[in-house]
Amino acid sequence: MPAKTLLPLLLILPVLSFAQNNDALAGYGIEVNPVYGKIIKHNYIFPPMPRQSYAVDINILKQTDGNTEWQVRRKYPLVGLGITYTDYGIDSVYGRCVGLYPVWELPIVRGDRLEWTCRFGYGIGYVTRHFERHPTWDTLNNLVGSHLNNFTMFTTQLRYKLSHNLHVHAGFNFSHISNGSFRLPNLGVNMYGGHIGLRYFPVTDKPERVGAQPAPLPNRWMIQARVGLGMIEYNNVDGPMYPVYTATLYAGWRYGSRNKVLAGIDYSYFTAMYTFLRNNEIMPGKERAHSWEGVIFVGHEFIIGKVGVIAQLGVPFRHTYINKDKTIQKLGYCYYILQGEEGVLKELTLNGFIKSNNLEASHLEFGLGLGI
Repeated sequence: MPAKTLLPLLLILPVLSFAQNNDALAGYGIEVNPVYGKIIKHNYIFPPMPRQSYAVDINILKQTDGNTEWQVRRKYPLVGLGITYTDYGIDSVYGRCVGLYPVWELPIVRGDRLEWTCRFGYGIGYVTRHFERHPTWDTLNNLVGSHLNNFTMFTTQLRYKLSHNLHVHAGFNFSHISNGSFRLPNLGVNMYGGHIGLRYFPVTDKPERVGAQPAPLPNRWMIQARVGLGMIEYNNVDGPMYPVYTATLYAGWRYGSRNKVLAGIDYSYFTAMYTFLRNNEIMPGKERAHSWEGVIFVGHEFIIGKVGVIAQLGVPFRHTYINKDKTIQKLGYCYYILQGEEGVLKELTLNGFIKSNNLEASHLEFGLGLGI
């Protein structure tokens, strides 16, 4: 086993030894997954493609016991912290990535011995190499323009429980890094792959459940809105930053006390496009009309206590002057400042999203949301 893979395991051995003698750590465990993957070439200007990529994904996990209502409503998910070390395969071009992300694992099918789960998290990733004219002249890497990036991980696994201490599993994983065009270039790297792994609970994977079944929340429609702001570079590396203004109006249908189906219209106004048209005297007098994008979308939100995990897929009905992409994606979080059942204003949220066009990151946006 390579030293870089072995080192994290050696560091956690003292923790595991301590846990074996401490019942307060019931439900805590660790998972290790070697990953074999391939990079998706989603743009024709990609640098040379590696034949294969490798990663090691390590997760510190906690089996929830129902001490808050959301844990019971979500059928006792696992939560934790994940760290992934990825070797993309051509170190001189792609570099390597260390990703850190929160873990939410939700059951799809759960049996006494066999279970099928999905796990996801959006976090941060540090990439060792990025596009740079000086001092390294690393201009072949046109994938990322900064060391710090968004890191997204999605995994689905089929697991067999050998005992209350040891599980084995195999599954599919997908990871993504990009900085949302905060710095150019920003094609991003998407990697899919498969893994096998082990999960170990020093005490037990089944802590005593302490939460009672809460009363179900009513299914309901809500009218919801968001406003946001992003910043991007446009057209020139190390060039000026341009704001992106966003607004979203949509309907949300809460069901099962813990999920929402979303559908609505998403608006984005790109000041970079307005500036480009003005500077090049294109569509004079109509620059603003050709600098916004309109999208019809559907989406889903997983409500995990005061956190919502949101995924959207949309189709543009209005393009900017240059962008003609066919699909728009958004992934992100919302944090509930207000989460009520009565009154006119029922929800107030802080939001953070990464927006992509045809799986190529467009920008990061942050803002406020409300629901009535």
